[in-house]
Amino acid sequence: MSAQSTTVLSKYRELLRLISRLSGQKKTDALAEARNTIRARRAETNPEQLLQHQKELASKIGYLRIVTPRRPGEVGAGSFVVRDGNLVEGSGELKGARVADGTISMEEAHKRNDRDFKRFYGAPKPKNILF
Repeated sequence: MSAQSTTVLSKYRELLRLISRLSGQKKTDALAEARNTIRARRAETNPEQLLQHQKELASKIGYLRIVTPRRPGEVGAGSFVVRDGNLVEGSGELKGARVADGTISMEEAHKRNDRDFKRFYGAPKPKNILF
Protein backbone atom coordinates (compact mmCIF):
# COMPACT_ATOMS: atom_id res chain seq x y z
CA MET A 1 0.00 0.00 0.00
CA SER A 2 1.46 3.36 -0.99
CA ALA A 3 1.92 6.25 1.38
CA GLN A 4 -0.70 8.24 -0.49
CA SER A 5 -3.37 5.55 -0.15
CA THR A 6 -2.54 5.20 3.55
CA THR A 7 -3.06 8.94 3.98
CA VAL A 8 -6.36 8.83 2.10
CA LEU A 9 -7.56 5.88 4.17
CA SER A 10 -6.75 7.59 7.46
CA LYS A 11 -8.52 10.76 6.32
CA TYR A 12 -11.47 8.68 5.12
CA ARG A 13 -11.72 7.02 8.55
CA GLU A 14 -11.63 10.40 10.22
CA LEU A 15 -14.35 11.64 7.85
CA LEU A 16 -16.52 8.63 8.73
CA ARG A 17 -15.97 9.26 12.46
CA LEU A 18 -17.09 12.86 12.06
CA ILE A 19 -20.09 11.85 9.94
CA SER A 20 -21.16 9.42 12.66
CA ARG A 21 -21.68 12.42 14.96
CA LEU A 22 -24.33 13.87 12.64
CA SER A 23 -27.97 13.11 13.25
CA GLY A 24 -30.81 11.68 11.20
CA GLN A 25 -31.01 12.13 7.46
CA LYS A 26 -27.87 14.27 7.32
CA LYS A 27 -25.86 11.32 8.58
CA THR A 28 -27.14 8.86 5.98
CA ASP A 29 -26.79 11.35 3.12
CA ALA A 30 -23.26 12.36 4.11
CA LEU A 31 -22.23 8.74 4.57
CA ALA A 32 -23.53 7.75 1.13
CA GLU A 33 -21.87 10.77 -0.49
CA ALA A 34 -18.52 10.03 1.18
CA ARG A 35 -18.57 6.37 0.16
CA ASN A 36 -19.57 7.09 -3.42
CA THR A 37 -17.03 9.89 -3.82
CA ILE A 38 -14.10 7.89 -2.43
CA ARG A 39 -14.99 4.82 -4.51
CA ALA A 40 -15.41 6.87 -7.68
CA ARG A 41 -12.01 8.53 -7.22
CA ARG A 42 -10.15 5.32 -6.42
CA ALA A 43 -9.01 4.77 -10.02
CA GLU A 44 -7.73 8.35 -10.54
CA THR A 45 -4.13 8.44 -11.82
CA ASN A 46 -3.53 12.14 -12.55
CA PRO A 47 -1.30 13.46 -9.71
CA GLU A 48 -2.78 16.97 -9.88
CA GLN A 49 -6.31 15.61 -9.59
CA LEU A 50 -5.25 13.34 -6.72
CA LEU A 51 -3.82 16.31 -4.87
CA GLN A 52 -7.00 18.29 -5.52
CA HIS A 53 -9.13 15.41 -4.18
CA GLN A 54 -6.99 15.20 -1.04
CA LYS A 55 -7.39 18.93 -0.46
CA GLU A 56 -11.15 18.60 -0.87
CA LEU A 57 -11.22 15.69 1.60
CA ALA A 58 -9.21 17.71 4.12
CA SER A 59 -11.56 20.68 3.74
CA LYS A 60 -14.62 18.49 4.33
CA ILE A 61 -12.98 17.10 7.47
CA GLY A 62 -12.19 20.62 8.66
CA TYR A 63 -15.75 21.76 8.07
CA LEU A 64 -17.22 18.77 9.90
CA ARG A 65 -14.90 19.34 12.85
CA ILE A 66 -16.45 22.76 13.23
CA VAL A 67 -20.13 21.93 12.75
CA THR A 68 -20.44 18.57 14.50
CA PRO A 69 -20.83 18.44 18.27
CA ARG A 70 -18.29 16.51 20.32
CA ARG A 71 -19.33 13.59 22.43
CA PRO A 72 -18.64 14.02 26.16
CA GLY A 73 -16.21 11.09 26.36
CA GLU A 74 -14.11 12.12 23.36
CA VAL A 75 -10.56 13.31 23.70
CA GLY A 76 -10.48 17.08 23.56
CA ALA A 77 -13.97 17.45 24.99
CA GLY A 78 -14.48 18.58 28.56
CA SER A 79 -12.64 20.87 30.88
CA PHE A 80 -9.22 20.51 32.42
CA VAL A 81 -8.19 22.31 35.58
CA VAL A 82 -4.54 22.79 36.48
CA ARG A 83 -3.89 24.07 39.98
CA ASP A 84 -0.39 24.56 41.37
CA GLY A 85 1.07 22.65 38.43
CA ASN A 86 -1.09 19.55 38.92
CA LEU A 87 -4.05 18.38 36.88
CA VAL A 88 -7.17 18.43 39.07
CA GLU A 89 -9.89 15.95 38.18
CA GLY A 90 -13.45 17.22 37.97
CA SER A 91 -15.13 20.24 36.55
CA GLY A 92 -13.33 22.95 38.47
CA GLU A 93 -14.81 25.47 40.83
CA LEU A 94 -17.51 28.03 40.56
CA LYS A 95 -16.47 31.65 40.50
CA GLY A 96 -15.71 32.78 44.04
CA ALA A 97 -15.97 29.32 45.57
CA ARG A 98 -12.66 29.55 47.44
CA VAL A 99 -13.69 32.88 48.92
CA ALA A 100 -17.15 31.57 49.79
CA ASP A 101 -15.87 28.47 51.58
CA GLY A 102 -13.23 30.43 53.51
CA THR A 103 -10.17 28.88 51.86
CA ILE A 104 -8.86 32.36 51.11
CA SER A 105 -10.11 35.74 52.22
CA MET A 106 -11.46 38.40 49.90
CA GLU A 107 -8.36 40.55 50.51
CA GLU A 108 -6.09 37.65 49.53
CA ALA A 109 -8.19 37.10 46.42
CA HIS A 110 -7.80 40.78 45.42
CA LYS A 111 -4.04 40.66 46.04
CA ARG A 112 -3.72 37.51 43.98
CA ASN A 113 -5.76 39.06 41.18
CA ASP A 114 -3.53 42.14 41.13
CA ARG A 115 -0.38 40.00 41.17
CA ASP A 116 -1.65 37.77 38.36
CA PHE A 117 -2.72 40.80 36.31
CA LYS A 118 0.81 42.20 36.54
CA ARG A 119 2.29 38.82 35.66
CA PHE A 120 0.01 38.31 32.64
CA TYR A 121 0.07 41.83 31.21
CA GLY A 122 3.45 43.12 32.42
CA ALA A 123 1.98 46.21 34.07
CA PRO A 124 0.05 46.90 37.26
CA LYS A 125 -3.72 46.87 37.12
CA PRO A 126 -5.03 50.34 36.19
CA LYS A 127 -7.07 52.15 38.83
CA ASN A 128 -9.75 53.24 36.39
CA ILE A 129 -10.34 50.52 33.80
CA LEU A 130 -12.95 52.46 31.83
CA PHE A 131 -12.03 55.55 29.81
